[in-house]
Amino acid sequence: MQITLANPNHISDVMAFFNEILDRNNSAIYSEEFLCPLGIKAAIRREQMIVATVEDQVVGAVRFYRKKTQNKISLYQFAVSEGYRGKGLLKTMLKTINDLPIVVLCPTDSKFNDYYYKTEWRI
Repeated sequence: MQITLANPNHISDVMAFFNEILDRNNSAIYSEEFLCPLGIKAAIRREQMIVATVEDQVVGAVRFYRKKTQNKISLYQFAVSEGYRGKGLLKTMLKTINDLPIVVLCPTDSKFNDYYYKTEWRI
């Protein structure tokens, strides 16, 4: 497995990956921006996307922003292929940028908050 900052060569693969993995009806998708291909392209060009690949196939992707006014990194969007879930891939990917605290904002009524509880994020 290779984990790296995404580069422009990854754009079409990452867009296809998010299109395949993200479900518009999932409560974790609270903004249409998560589904926008232009946002994915922009994040990759700004070096704000990490990808995990196996044999050139994207199995995980993380979109993040370094906050300029705060010493924090905002985890904006991520997805992991079903066969790689439950194995700590997200944490491994985040280790590549963990020079600052990483924060996540998720609507309180989202069922996805269970993931953060189970994986021991500090609330």
